[in-house]
Amino acid sequence: MAHTSELTFAHPGGLEGAVRVDVFDDHAAYWMYVDLGEDGVVTIRHDEIALPRGRLFELRADGLWAELVCEVPGEHWTFGLEAFGLRHESRDEARTAEVGERVPVGFDLEWDEGRVVGEVLVGRRHFVVDGPGRFTEHDDAPATSWAAWLAG
Repeated sequence: MAHTSELTFAHPGGLEGAVRVDVFDDHAAYWMYVDLGEDGVVTIRHDEIALPRGRLFELRADGLWAELVCEVPGEHWTFGLEAFGLRHESRDEARTAEVGERVPVGFDLEWDEGRVVGEVLVGRRHFVVDGPGRFTEHDDAPATSWAAWLAG
């Protein structure tokens, strides 16, 4: 079982995405997707990452830097990302494909009681996020597969 933190977000223009971090006794996992509509789906999947060191919750792996910061428990979190992801034509393709177009991905997002604001960067494109969002945390989360999580 794991401690799971998950953020989902949407922007009225159609952009939507999610981040899931699982922390196990001996490693962590980081999953992310951003659905760009007609421009495809960008995913990041790291199933085994070294546990964070020190006071900050930073995850580092080859091509990944991610940070989760609790600003006010239960009220305000910030999420940072600098990584390389894979772009796929659709979520269906992303669920099963092992390869895709490699693209730089970044975001700086803030969750505050049901709303997510910030920006998402994919390649040279910049997307503003200002819309509904949900952040959840739970211990002993049941295991789920990448394909099931990405299916929503």
